[in-house]
Amino acid sequence: MISDVIKNYKCRLCNSRKLVNVMNFRPTPIGDDYSKKPKLKKKYPLKINKCENCNFYQLSHTINPKILYGDYLYVTKTSLGLPQHFQKLVKKLKSNKILFKGCRVLEIGSNDGTLLKLLKQKGAHVLGVDPAAKKRNVAKTQTINKLFDERLSINIKKKFGKFDLVVANNVVANIDNLNGLFNGIDNVIKNNGYFIMETFSLSGLVKNNLIDNIYHEHISYFSIEPFKKFLQKRNFELFFVEHLNIKGGSLRLIFKKGKISDKFKKQNILAINKEKKFFLDKKNTLIKIQTKKELNNKNIINYIKNEKKRGKLICGFGASVGSTTMIYDLKIVKYLSHMFDHEKLRHNLFVPGTNLKVLNPNLIKKIKPDIVIIFAWRYAKNIINKTRFLRSTDLIIPLPKFKIVKKIT
Repeated sequence: MISDVIKNYKCRLCNSRKLVNVMNFRPTPIGDDYSKKPKLKKKYPLKINKCENCNFYQLSHTINPKILYGDYLYVTKTSLGLPQHFQKLVKKLKSNKILFKGCRVLEIGSNDGTLLKLLKQKGAHVLGVDPAAKKRNVAKTQTINKLFDERLSINIKKKFGKFDLVVANNVVANIDNLNGLFNGIDNVIKNNGYFIMETFSLSGLVKNNLIDNIYHEHISYFSIEPFKKFLQKRNFELFFVEHLNIKGGSLRLIFKKGKISDKFKKQNILAINKEKKFFLDKKNTLIKIQTKKELNNKNIINYIKNEKKRGKLICGFGASVGSTTMIYDLKIVKYLSHMFDHEKLRHNLFVPGTNLKVLNPNLIKKIKPDIVIIFAWRYAKNIINKTRFLRSTDLIIPLPKFKIVKKIT
């Protein structure tokens, strides 16, 4: 019998057993396991370990992917800002001549096909791989409905040949077996081909207190240097580094399978040195973030408790995997009456393990909450502009630091 959760004793990058615990959350259910009926959900440990050998950060426990992604609801097209972000990426790849007419592109974790569609419009031959493609491939791009791994890569190579460009945006952090993943990528990428990945950055987490980026799907937490060394052993050289503002702070890393010029090597050294100011090689860095998290949580909880005693109706806005982390870590579900979200796929579903129903924001006018916690705090400005009824309530912005925005009207 396969266990639904496994405790990890070795580093995913270097296989060292020198793992130390640096950050902890209260156990939570799978963050995206929204259901049609309120029901109890199993809670899993949510802890971050640091490898003292290579300075790589990772979750201490891994949930079986079949359980974790059974009913995955995240859709690229409906995620605020992502379609426009991908348009800029395509433009950049074309200007750097990484993308060209007839370019063969494989995207791992292609989701609803948003990026593949844009690449196809520029003359690329595209193929996606995504285990939930049957539910989400609205772009109707050619997609294999499976998890990408080393075994699948052999079949892809046999049927489709090798690729000039392999893309894995916001997916590498979700994969437990990184060695198996890159064995597979190595199988399907041409010599002098490019591998591109985007992921939330560890330096961004430290800088902006992005604790809602920590959940069970995010198994690994990336900084440049450990990952650069990991891929160098496979003949992949770091070609380009870019820090992005999307999702509160992300990294775009482009690797070339083959040699790069000294110009790019010097740029990489500058990027790594810039990251060193966040002291990611020190275990105390995330321990300090843990202390900051606990203080921020205390301020939020005290305010909500006091307002609830005064008879205030409190709701949440932003039904996401990250909001599940916050709700459980704050232990505030009993103080919330409803959850609102613009994403239609989540309407009338329940926040994992709770009686908290997700509603259309149009109902805010009817329900008239006194206080709304904006769990989707990165998009607070857009949400408030799009949902004018929120202007007649007090708003709580929980991160990066607890803030109260008093009602406008």
